[in-house]
Amino acid sequence: MFEFNEKFRLSSRSSLAVFGPFEVAVKLDGQGQPEALTPRSTEQGQQGTVVHRFGNDADTVRAELRLSIADNGTLLASVSAETVNDNDFGKQRAFAAEHAIIVKIRPQERIEGLMANYQHKDWWTRPHFDTDPARLPERTQSVVWRTAGGFYHLLPVVGAVWRTDAAGTEDGFALRLSAYESGRRKCETLAFAISAGDEPYRLVQSNVDAALKALDYPTLPRESKTYPELLDRLGWCSWDAFYHKVDEAGLLAKAEELQKLGLPVGWVMIDDGWSEVKDGKLVAFEADPVKFPGGLKRTVSALKERYGIRHVGVWHTIAGYWGGIHEDSTIARDSRDSLYQVPRGNLVPYPDAGRGFGFWHAWHGFLRRQGIDFVKVDSQSAVLNYLKERRSIGEAAAAAHEALEASVALHFNDTIINCMGMASENVWHRPKSAVSRNSDDFVPQEKRGFPEHALQNGYNSYYHGAFYWGDWDMYWSSNHDDKQNAVLRSVSGGPIYISDAPGNTNPANVWPLIYSDGTIIRCDGTANPTPDCLLTDPDKQPVPLKLWNTAGGAGVVAAFHIHPEAAPVDGFISPDDVPGLEGEEFAVYEHFTQSCSFMKAGQREAIRLDESGYALFAVVPVAGGVTPIGLADKYLSPASVADCFAEGDSTVVTLREGGRFVFASKGHPMRAIVNGEAAAVKQINDYVYEIDGGSSDRPARIEIVMA
Repeated sequence: MFEFNEKFRLSSRSSLAVFGPFEVAVKLDGQGQPEALTPRSTEQGQQGTVVHRFGNDADTVRAELRLSIADNGTLLASVSAETVNDNDFGKQRAFAAEHAIIVKIRPQERIEGLMANYQHKDWWTRPHFDTDPARLPERTQSVVWRTAGGFYHLLPVVGAVWRTDAAGTEDGFALRLSAYESGRRKCETLAFAISAGDEPYRLVQSNVDAALKALDYPTLPRESKTYPELLDRLGWCSWDAFYHKVDEAGLLAKAEELQKLGLPVGWVMIDDGWSEVKDGKLVAFEADPVKFPGGLKRTVSALKERYGIRHVGVWHTIAGYWGGIHEDSTIARDSRDSLYQVPRGNLVPYPDAGRGFGFWHAWHGFLRRQGIDFVKVDSQSAVLNYLKERRSIGEAAAAAHEALEASVALHFNDTIINCMGMASENVWHRPKSAVSRNSDDFVPQEKRGFPEHALQNGYNSYYHGAFYWGDWDMYWSSNHDDKQNAVLRSVSGGPIYISDAPGNTNPANVWPLIYSDGTIIRCDGTANPTPDCLLTDPDKQPVPLKLWNTAGGAGVVAAFHIHPEAAPVDGFISPDDVPGLEGEEFAVYEHFTQSCSFMKAGQREAIRLDESGYALFAVVPVAGGVTPIGLADKYLSPASVADCFAEGDSTVVTLREGGRFVFASKGHPMRAIVNGEAAAVKQINDYVYEIDGGSSDRPARIEIVMA
């Protein structure tokens, strides 16, 4: 892997070798078009920093672009700018609220392919694929590209005040800085980070780590966060089951059904529709008295005590409800010091962390007393829509998230699912919450909803996974795309929960995702597109979408046909699909066919998927005559292997729970012993053998003796 300080040794001229001459333009309040600034000087600063200075002919605007190398080799670019005014009492020159400062960079090496994640809606991002940087969409939040020399990753940053976006320009990228608040005469911010190297999956993490360290935020990268223990259990959400018609009777009926099915759901999320609202605004902390005549506490108690649901959560928005807090409510009167009226009249939590906390503390304290254990917080990217021109975007987002998360930490042990919050100001300003929605909504009625859902989740995870474990949304266990959705979530690394209506849950499509106690079988990290897919659009090219992760010391690769045409798509499976997986030889096992091949690193085999088809591969390093795959009826089979060791001709495997155990071998197993008793060995396929590992209510110890 090369780094910037190795590739061209940062100096007054070296950055030009990679990006060409930098250009800076500014846009002032009342100005129609940006004004290009003239380069004034470039000089070497302390500790290798390079400073490029710019100004206009009238000397009314000055700007500096400072480049430095972080300890991990990331290039950090900071912008300082100011307007020059004759006095403080006259009309002032100030930066425009949007796109006030524009930095243009031009990659000098030809781009062979790029993948950008851009904000296509206020709430969500999706991927864009190209070879021409000029076509980069508005509001791009991450760009990875490949040249003959390797990979680059560009990460626009949101600082304490300013947000940076990327967009295409004539022959490069335009980095555009916005405070979303007029009247500012100075800018001092970290604007973007760039990493370069041979391993694209390391670059985004390098950028996030270096930028957060430079910003000195309370925000943590995902690797420094703790995944909420509560979300390690299977969940059920009311949204797609009831939508806004959720009520106590429906929730209890569904809980009774799940209990009768023997499906060990660990948590229930009561989604939108439970609150008492008027005119689209929150009226009370308590639930709607018509839908929940005994109050929220009675419903929660019944779910837990009668039906064995361990944890119950509720939904709300970052403004309380979609339209905020009703001005004629008791909340407005009792929490008036913690609320803020925006120009359109809506009341929202005050955009100061200390004052806004008062509202959340009051509501969350009430919810905790009703037995609520966690929250899902929606509409988070509405912070900009509510507070534009009232606060800078950095200040508004920081205040909103710090107040919210302080209350969640106090009342719910940091357990929160962030939602509708993929705008970069939200991504960068949550102090420590660990889970955030990774895509637009799952919509069960859409016949071709899965391809876009899989595309967004797979590619958004490339940058979003450096900050959060992605919530890939609820799904239906009985639907036209049920198995694809289950397989997709199995490799996500995040929470898994269903949203079936009463009478529609299919346990057979859920059990492959969980152990017998309802613990989800979760990957080690967050999923990513495989190296051959990272810069390729499987919606436009007739190739499978392949996503990789790791579990139980093995790689896992899920492959999907998401192309709009019905013709089969062709691709390859290889140990190289899982970067960093150690070993010289691998057993590559496909879950649904139970077929297996032995491959060396660098080898590959062709795969073909029919329309709406899918496949799931375990890539297990070979370390002896027996290669344990794991439980045959679990999607992440290798995760079920708790331990494995070999002594002579004998291999001993410990499973987390009993069940159908499969292993791969080129030899001939002679006999097996399960929990001290002889067991049959059945050959399933070439190289694939199966042993009955006993009941799932306890771990299994399996000894395999080779001939």
